[in-house]
Formats: sequence, structure tokens, C-alpha cells
Amino acid sequence: MRQVFPAVSIALGKTLLVTAVAISPIFVNSAVNVFAPGVIEIGVVHAQVKAKNKYASAEQRKFPNVSESFGKKITEAANFLQPQDESVKPDPRKAMQLLNEMAANSAKANAYELVLLNQYTGYAHLGAENYTKAIESFNKMLAQSPNMPLATEASTIRIVGQLYSQLDNPKKALETLLKWTDYAESLKPEDSYMFSTLYYQLEDNNNALLNINEAVRAQEAAGKVPAESWYILQRGLYFDKEDYKSGLVVLEKLIKHYPKAQYWKQLSQVYRMMDRTNDALYALETCYLMDGLTTEKDLINLAYSFLEAEVPYKAVKVLKKGIYTDKNVEPTAKNLKLLADAYRLSQNAKESLVEYEKAAQKSTDGEMIIGLAQAYLANDKFKEASKWGRDALKKGGIKRVDHANITVAQAEFELKNFDEAIKFFKEAAKDARSSKLANQWVTFSEREQARLKALAQQ
Repeated sequence: MRQVFPAVSIALGKTLLVTAVAISPIFVNSAVNVFAPGVIEIGVVHAQVKAKNKYASAEQRKFPNVSESFGKKITEAANFLQPQDESVKPDPRKAMQLLNEMAANSAKANAYELVLLNQYTGYAHLGAENYTKAIESFNKMLAQSPNMPLATEASTIRIVGQLYSQLDNPKKALETLLKWTDYAESLKPEDSYMFSTLYYQLEDNNNALLNINEAVRAQEAAGKVPAESWYILQRGLYFDKEDYKSGLVVLEKLIKHYPKAQYWKQLSQVYRMMDRTNDALYALETCYLMDGLTTEKDLINLAYSFLEAEVPYKAVKVLKKGIYTDKNVEPTAKNLKLLADAYRLSQNAKESLVEYEKAAQKSTDGEMIIGLAQAYLANDKFKEASKWGRDALKKGGIKRVDHANITVAQAEFELKNFDEAIKFFKEAAKDARSSKLANQWVTFSEREQARLKALAQQ
């Protein structure tokens, strides 16, 4: 069974208990079989739950009067449950003792007295957080229908539904609360949310979505901001059915009203799924600025995203902070090379070389070593560039061998070792991707070698 934010809460408060024995009826009605099996079919029809208000025009109910002695005792029990003096704490245990005594002598109690006896026994169990016993007592009370005010019957059915939810029995909770809608004049947005969570727990996503949509619509129409949990449920239901366009609208509302880094991160993921690459990067960067990216995986992902967007200096900032300041990015050869690459693309050859040297110390991988060679070349350290470039070619595992050959060739060219330079340029020219450039360098190297020989002979 799926878990969601609690849709209902159980509390023994002033709204549940009254000091008066009799409750003035709001509605009137004839007898109703509340818990008849097989009456409710759940999830068969996809429809938004609505208030049915079936008994609005029913005649007023009539039920027996309460005797004076019974009235005094039930009022005493009520005072234990909800003391009139706010400095006195409720005492469900004492209430239960008194109610048990009354139950033992209830043989001559009339139908309405049994209603009140079971009702307050249910409240006592509720105060003691014994929800199973509370349901049992309330069901005994409801079995006395129609010997109670219709409003009392309706509110008790709702309490029972809430208790089933509290006991992680969403099926019974939904059955009961759907029956409660027969009595309701209207549903509040909170009620629609409650039904949505119950359908969701029962894996009926269609009905869950219909009802959360109504909850959000009604709340927004009233000029109020829906609770964060409402938007979270609505967003999740849209994403479950892969309706990313609608889910995105909800996610943007979450960010507007409840700005949290985690929502910006998810926004980035949704934008990327919708091929909105730039928006995805902006959202991910916002998440980072809100300290929402703290794992190595997330930070490396952000750095790669910056490199893809051709803003390497931002990748440098992320990686440098992660590796050396926050220390939540491990200084592995791979991560150091990524930082070195970012520095190189940012035209910072000096810092790039520093990071490549650190990376090379942690790896003998050819790809890593050729990066170091290229960094030496960029820093005019031609002997080192040639040495490490040759070493990389020997190690193998290089993605672009032609680039490695060009690196060595250019280093040898700067050292005026033209024969070596021409040899490596010719090797590079064997790859069609570098043949034009490498052949141009061969020609240029041959001319430069001939020019310097001519100068030496003068």
C-alpha cells in the first residue's frame, strides 16, 4: 500500500465533545443502513467525489428522551473527556470507568440513551488512542439509527472513516467516507484531498487525480494557496501517467509558493526530458545556488552540463569548490582531469597543468596522460609534452590517437626536431579527421626545416 501525507487527523478536541447531553439536529432523516456489505463499489467508475445531500428535505427525526439520572452520568463522563476548566487535563480512563458502569446497568436504557452511551464510549477510546475499540463503539452507536440527530450520525460516520484511515485501512476508510457524502451538503477542498489520498493508497490513480485536481481548483478559486502536500500529490500523479506537461505546471506552482532546492532539481530533470536543455541547466544551477546539490554525482553532473553549454568557468567553480573547499567531490584521477579540462577550456593553461599533474599521479591511463601532455604543450613545456605524449601512445587506450600524435609532433616542432615532428604529423594524417591539418603541418615543417638549414649554410 502506498504512503502519502496524512489526509485525516484524529484528535479529541472541543469540536468532538459537547457538555450538553442532547445535540440539536441539523438534518432529519429516516433510518439508514450505514454499513451494509456490498453497497459501495470502489474504483469502478472514474468520477470526482461529490456531496450527495440525500436527506436535505427529510422529516425531522424523533427519538426518546433521556432520563434525568442518565443525563447526569453522561454529562459527568463528558466532563472527564472534555473538562470545562481548561486547567484540568482530560481523563479518558475515569470516563471509561463511569461508562462501563453505565453499560453494565443499561438493560432498561432506551434507544437514544444507548446512542449516547456508545458515542461517549467511542470518544473515551478515542482519547486513549485505542482506535479499533473506538470504531467498535461508534458502530454500535450507528446501529441505533434513526434514534439520533442526523447531524450526529453523519459526523460519526466521518469519524469512523477517519479512524480506518488512521489504522492504515484505506479501503474501509473510503467505503465509509463515501457513505458520509450522502449526508454532506458540500465538500470542502480538504475533503477532496482526503478522497484523493485514499484512492492513491488503493492505487486508483485516475480517481486520485480527479479528486486532487478538484481540491486544488477549489482552493485556488477561493484565492487560497493549496497545501504543499496537495501539489506534491498532484504532481506525482501527473508524472506517474507521464503527463509531464501538466506535471510541469504543478511543479512550477510548487516552486512559486514553496521554493525549495529539491523542486528546482526536479524541474531541471523535467526540462531535460522535454529537451529544454538551457532551461534544465538554469534550474539545476538555481538548485546548486540554494545548496541543493551536495552529492558528488549531482555536482559532477552540473559540471558536465556547464561544459556542454560551453561555460567552462562555471564548471571550474563547481569542481574546485567541491574538491578543495566542501570536499564532497573525491579528488580522483577522473575528477581532477575533469577540473583540468574545465580550466583548459577556460583558457587557464597554468591551473589546468596543475590539475593534470595531480590527475596523472593517480592514474596510468593513456587518456589521462595525453591530457597532461597537452597541458604541458599549452604551457610551452615542450620536452615534457613530447615525453608524456609518447608515453600515452605507448600506454594505449586513447580515444583520439591522431590528437596524441599531433601533440607530440607540435612539441617536437617547437623543439625544432623537425624529423620527429614530421614523423608524428604523418601518423596523425592517417586518421581522416586530422589528415588535412596534419598534412598542412607536414608541409609547414618541411619548409621550416629547409629554411633553417639554408640560414645555417649562409
